[in-house]
Amino acid sequence: MLDEGAELVLTTIDAGSYVMVRVVGDLDLESAPVLTAGLKAQLGPRPIVLDLSGVEFMDSSGLGVLVGAHKEAAARGGALVLAAPSPRVHKIFKVTKLHKVFAVHETLDQAVEAVVSTVPATGSVTDDQG
Repeated sequence: MLDEGAELVLTTIDAGSYVMVRVVGDLDLESAPVLTAGLKAQLGPRPIVLDLSGVEFMDSSGLGVLVGAHKEAAARGGALVLAAPSPRVHKIFKVTKLHKVFAVHETLDQAVEAVVSTVPATGSVTDDQG
């Protein structure tokens, strides 16, 4: 078993109205099960912002995980939003035409802004008094 450079690190942050999952490492056949497990644990009605800024390589196994998670999130009333893919990863989305399937944002801030603007705030104070 090759372990060199194959480690995938997921960091999950519960941001209230959405969940952010930061991915660092290569998304390939060896690491796909780690991402699958990490995303499955978060799938539900809240959107997931997947920060891909730490991913330099992705193969068809990684794409398969993302497509499956996208479908499952939609089925549960949530969404999978992709943020900050490297130029190489972004090119993979374009070549496979998956940039038309996923909401892909150039930066993490843009992805979070898009998610926050579509999720109703719960328990927040508003200026509307009547």
